[in-house]
Amino acid sequence: LTSVLLWPAYARAADSDAVGKAYTTQATDVARRVVLAELVKHPERIHRMSMKCTLQLDRQGHPHKVKVVSSTHNRWAEETARKALAAAKFPPLPKSVIQQSGTDRASFEYQLDLDEPR
Repeated sequence: LTSVLLWPAYARAADSDAVGKAYTTQATDVARRVVLAELVKHPERIHRMSMKCTLQLDRQGHPHKVKVVSSTHNRWAEETARKALAAAKFPPLPKSVIQQSGTDRASFEYQLDLDEPR
């Protein structure tokens, strides 16, 4: 009987987790697109490198605490990516994610790998 009573709570947590994963995918996609859109404007300044990007998004989807570090310490690429992320428009955080996490901020970290321009 206990497992039947706990099932609805588990189902809501699983749904919220699925929403959180979907939001993470969506936010990461936005971040990658805005960074690449700025970097490709100057292909001569891009060389093979990886960039680690970290940021927080608030309830409305506004970015905060944006940091970018590249494997080659390319300051131009790092600053260009940071500015693009700081100005990006992300979707608002889903209410279920805020309720489950207990905070109205979400932290993201991803790595962007760049090849030599062709």
